Amino acid sequence: MGSMRALTLVLILSLLVSPGVVWSTTTVASDRSQPLEITSRSLESDGGLRQVVFLGDVIARQAGLTIKAAKLVVYYQGKGNQISRVEAIGNVKIEKDGRIATGGRGLYEVGKETITMTESPRVQQGKNSVEGDEIVFFLEEDRSIVKSKTGSRVKAIMTPKGDAVGP
Repeated sequence: MGSMRALTLVLILSLLVSPGVVWSTTTVASDRSQPLEITSRSLESDGGLRQVVFLGDVIARQAGLTIKAAKLVVYYQGKGNQISRVEAIGNVKIEKDGRIATGGRGLYEVGKETITMTESPRVQQGKNSVEGDEIVFFLEEDRSIVKSKTGSRVKAIMTPKGDAVGP
C-alpha cells in the first residue's frame, strides 16, 4: 500500500514539474519519463487527511526543471489516490530554461490545469520581468493573467533585444 502511494505521488508530481506546466504549451513527453527526485528534511504521509507533506528545504528536480520551497503538500483523492492539487509554501522558486518564478506560495490545481503564484509573485527571464499580487498560468491555453489588488499595480519590465540595460 505504501509503495502504491509513493508511485502515485511520483507520477503526479512529474505532471507538476513537466516543462509545459509554467513556460510553454509544448509538453515534451520524454521529459516526464525522466526520473523525478524530491529531497527534503522530512516527509509526513497522512492517509486520513489524504496528503503527503515534504518539509524543510524541499527541492524537486526533473529534466531541467527545479522547484524549491520550504514545504510541499500533495493532496490526493478517490480510490486510485489521484492527486487533486500540489501546494508549494514558503520561498517558492521555480526554475526552467532561464526563467525564474518566485513567490510565497504556488498552487497547482490538477483539474483546472492552472498554477497560481501568490505572496509577491514575480517571473523573470534575463532582464525582463513581471510582478503583481497574483499570477495565474493556464497550462492548456498558453496564457497567463497577472492581477493586482486594489491600491496596487502590476509591473512589467521588457528590455528590447540587443539593448544593454544596467550592469
